Amino acid sequence: MLMQNEPSASARWRRWTSALVALVVLAVIVAGCASSSDNDDSDDAVDAGVGEPLAAPTATVEITYHKSGDTLVRATVSKFFGAEIIANAMGRDGRVASVVRFDGGVPIWEIKPARGIAGTALSAFSKVNYAPKTLDYGKVPDHYEQMIPDEGPPEPLDRGSFYIFAIERASGSTSYEAVKVLADGSLEAYAAQPRAGSSYVMCCNLASDFTEPVVLPEVISPDDNSSSNPDSSDAPPDQGSGDSGD
Repeated sequence: MLMQNEPSASARWRRWTSALVALVVLAVIVAGCASSSDNDDSDDAVDAGVGEPLAAPTATVEITYHKSGDTLVRATVSKFFGAEIIANAMGRDGRVASVVRFDGGVPIWEIKPARGIAGTALSAFSKVNYAPKTLDYGKVPDHYEQMIPDEGPPEPLDRGSFYIFAIERASGSTSYEAVKVLADGSLEAYAAQPRAGSSYVMCCNLASDFTEPVVLPEVISPDDNSSSNPDSSDAPPDQGSGDSGD
């Protein structure tokens, strides 16, 4: 009877060693992938929401025209840094109008039609729309030009500040809107009419905290880690033994 030759001991040893090496390599590769995945997840968790600046508040003004052919000839936004209620008066309809005096009054954005002619003559001889229904702060409508600032976009709206939006029409009608930017970036707006100086009559039923300062949200940056660093302390540095060396 013919018998199959069995492999020698040295051959069996080589095969067993090769299999063991392959298993070790595979284990190292799997561990490396798992470690990389864990690190990526950790980095994503650290980066998410940390050090990101707050989005700038936005404002959109609706513009109405009560006369046929009326146009927008100028829009101006002025910034104020404080406000004070100096009088309240209740109307016949039960609503309370407030006289508010603002501090500051710096024009930060102004636009007008890009052509020198304005008013009804402009719309009569041109198909260009000079009567936009809405106006987004900082965005110059088509066929208009920016007067303030001279170059570049205006500064972003500032949380806690007050603004007066003035809309001038070719018919001679001008409307005003007083706006306060809240801590979350939302706006609190009221119809307004100018009085002496920087005072405006605002309608109606002003919020009780309209003139109060807002509590701004804190922005955490990656460098702001002093509270979590156990090595940081208020202790003064080591001044040595105190010997004068005399």
